[in-house]
Amino acid sequence: MNRVFPFLFFRAIFISFLLIPGTIAAQEKAKGHLFVEDILARPGTSVKLKAALIEKGLLGNRGLGGETVIFTVQGQHAGTALTGGDGRAFLEFKTHMRGNHKIVATVESSPRVESAEGKGNLASWERRRPLLLVDCSVLVQQGDSNPLTALAGIGSLGALGKPQENAAYELSKLAEFYYNVVYLHDRPGTALHETRAWLRQHEFPVGITRTVPQEEKALLAFMEKLKEGGWDNIEAAIGRTQAFARTLVKNRVKTVIFPDPREKKKYPRRALIVNSWKEVRKQL
Repeated sequence: MNRVFPFLFFRAIFISFLLIPGTIAAQEKAKGHLFVEDILARPGTSVKLKAALIEKGLLGNRGLGGETVIFTVQGQHAGTALTGGDGRAFLEFKTHMRGNHKIVATVESSPRVESAEGKGNLASWERRRPLLLVDCSVLVQQGDSNPLTALAGIGSLGALGKPQENAAYELSKLAEFYYNVVYLHDRPGTALHETRAWLRQHEFPVGITRTVPQEEKALLAFMEKLKEGGWDNIEAAIGRTQAFARTLVKNRVKTVIFPDPREKKKYPRRALIVNSWKEVRKQL
């Protein structure tokens, strides 16, 4: 009897300790980040809405599975999907009207994760409106970003730098009257979702954003992928590198280049060289 009593006593204390709020035994909720992919489609076609629920850690990111993602498109409920083991969720959706439609995905608070929200764009575009490819590096003032704070998945919007003077205004005019904009992201140390958030913060025209390294092979592969999807209407491009200029000019795309003053490189003869965004609209 004397041996049993101490065992039961300490067992009761241990169980009580587990139930006390705020103790180290209490399970903490994961802080998830919800990322929504930009989707390119034609009006009246079926697409897959895509989102990823990710927990960031010092040793890397991991997907959070088993959580319900609620999708809305242009403010209307589109449906729900469950995240898989990799944190990704997919939902079949049929586009209707043409235009840029905001995708919002949300995860409500659960016993395992905190609530989270992510935004993307469903670009329901018609082929008769030409595409304009824009290298994101020409939108940012050179020398503003701090590489020490621009760590992938961690950097703040301020780490991306300030926008080039008149860039948002001039690009908005081009998008308003003629082009659909495809942003090409290749900024070292900055995650794709951070670039999208930066574009929204500085009121650049809505478009789709893709990760494309600024080298000839990657650019050609991206353009070929667009063509395979029926998007053979790339009419113009704005970039900075010699490889960008050479690739686009070779493919008969009207190409505007902001030359990097730190590099003395020869650009193709048909590339249109500018030094300010006020000149861009005159060339396109």
